[in-house]
Amino acid sequence: MIIKMLRMRAITAVAAAAILTVGLSGTAYASTAGPAPQPPVPAVYPGGNDPSTPPVTRVGPLLADACTPYVNGDYVHVSSGAASAHGWWYRGSCANTKTTVTIYLYEYFSDGLWHWQGTGQAYVWPGGGSANWANVRQICTGVIPAGWRSLIVVRIGNGASAYTTAQNLPCRHPLI
Repeated sequence: MIIKMLRMRAITAVAAAAILTVGLSGTAYASTAGPAPQPPVPAVYPGGNDPSTPPVTRVGPLLADACTPYVNGDYVHVSSGAASAHGWWYRGSCANTKTTVTIYLYEYFSDGLWHWQGTGQAYVWPGGGSANWANVRQICTGVIPAGWRSLIVVRIGNGASAYTTAQNLPCRHPLI
């Protein structure tokens, strides 16, 4: 009887040691990896809605014999439950002809980067107005504020592009 009791205690001790060893080794590996990285989320842009920050314009190397257009756009705004923006172009030294205007919509995220959220395009005359602009929209999935801006691009002659001033709006959309 004593031998059976000693044998049971030995089996129990070996089983407990095995469970502890496996359990502790798994915990050691998990703790060295740290917490799983979290994906970035929409965030308020520092300095958003600041009208003293002019749009940033980019123009590549100018070709002497090519025309130079200008681009413009409205601030990203919320319309019918979506972030919306419009972009258009002005002739500058270009002929009065139609060309393609492309507008890209960006949302600011917690990783400090602007993430693309949509693209719109239209083949339009210069000058703007609802018949002559490109539009882009992204449906809002929440009303917690986030930073938004757009980039307007026209490719005629020397081409032109500009970012609109960032706006913090009661609209957010997760990463696409």
